[in-house]
Amino acid sequence: MMFSIRRFLMLTLLAVILGGGLLLGWGTYRTLYHELDEQCDAELVQSGRLIASFWSEGEVPDPAAVALAPEEHRYQRYFIYQLWQRGQLVLGSAGAPDKPLIPLTDSNQRRLFVERNGWHVYGIALPGERWVVVAESDAARHSLVRNIAGTVLAPYLLSVPLVLILVALAIRWGLGPLTRLARAVTARHEDNLTPLRHRRVRELAPLTQAINALLARLVETLEREKRFTADAAHELRTLLMALRLHADNAVELSDPEDVAASMSQLRRAIDRASRTVEQLMVLGRLDPRSAARTDECCDGAEVAREVLAIVEPLAMQHGHQVTSVLAPGLSISIPAEMLQMVLRNLLDNACRYSPPASRLALSGYRDGGEIVFVIADGGPGLTQTQQQRFSGRFSRGRHDVPGAGLGLSIVQRILDLYHGTLCFQLPAPDRPAAAEVRLPAA
Repeated sequence: MMFSIRRFLMLTLLAVILGGGLLLGWGTYRTLYHELDEQCDAELVQSGRLIASFWSEGEVPDPAAVALAPEEHRYQRYFIYQLWQRGQLVLGSAGAPDKPLIPLTDSNQRRLFVERNGWHVYGIALPGERWVVVAESDAARHSLVRNIAGTVLAPYLLSVPLVLILVALAIRWGLGPLTRLARAVTARHEDNLTPLRHRRVRELAPLTQAINALLARLVETLEREKRFTADAAHELRTLLMALRLHADNAVELSDPEDVAASMSQLRRAIDRASRTVEQLMVLGRLDPRSAARTDECCDGAEVAREVLAIVEPLAMQHGHQVTSVLAPGLSISIPAEMLQMVLRNLLDNACRYSPPASRLALSGYRDGGEIVFVIADGGPGLTQTQQQRFSGRFSRGRHDVPGAGLGLSIVQRILDLYHGTLCFQLPAPDRPAAAEVRLPAA
């Protein structure tokens, strides 16, 4: 079940309002009962002492004088009195029991106040073994407190439905900007990636800013994908035209040597197309900025030796001599596949752009918290400006060298993902041109 802010607020506020009403009713009832209990006890004491003062001379009051009229009988269940002399009931109010409500003793305790059997009883001992006992019903007190509490709480209970309606309207009005924002996003066309307008609602400002930031990243990603698709389509179209041209030549030519030469060119074009497609797939996999990084490590020396074995046929084809000096313990925080791509592309460029029969050298060593690979070749090297230009997609230094212009772009993307750096050294009298790669050590 989907979580609803509106339902949560309504249920929470309903619980708070009803819970607050219950606490208010309980507190009101307890307070009223306590205050009324003290007041009634004080009146009970005063009534008992008043009756005792009339009976102080020992003469029993005339029962006719204290008899209740018919319209007064309804009060007899609330207040009663008893006059006792030597254990005998000499006078009692209507409805009073025939037995004493408290124990009648000749102890030194001349006044006695107790609560027994639902009655608040007050007794006063007089000379001559006489007792004045007055009592008031506890049920009557509770009934009076309930009536007073009901009168006090009735407006509150009657106002609860109105309060809930007002709360529901307030919640609906308060969540209105969020609803309008959701409708605005839902109603948008998929091509509309313009930022959302800020409606000066403080609580929605972070959400609006986050959506606008996401839209900006989407726009940037789409533009990058469009450029990549356009560049890839252009490059592949050129390759397909070259393949078609070589295939047509092979079909139209009749001289076996010309056919063989055309087929040789066709094979080279196919190799170039295969390499271009492979690099496009790699670059497409590395392109998103959110590309998943892993915490994998690899042995740099072992990966470098594998790359040298892969590149050796190309180096032999150009007559290059390849040497390597790899220190042990080159553990790097990068997957082996990624490091292999970096070294293979750099060595491939060194083989293709160096003059024939050049000396290529691959060295690897540890420098503090970094692992450094240096690839020296016999080429002219790259300046910083050239490095920035050739790091772009489909940018090639020389068009007479086969390639798609994606190798350096792939290398730079991998190094960006794994916090590595790449720099080039121009040749000097005491050293050849070289490419230096630095990656964090594991």
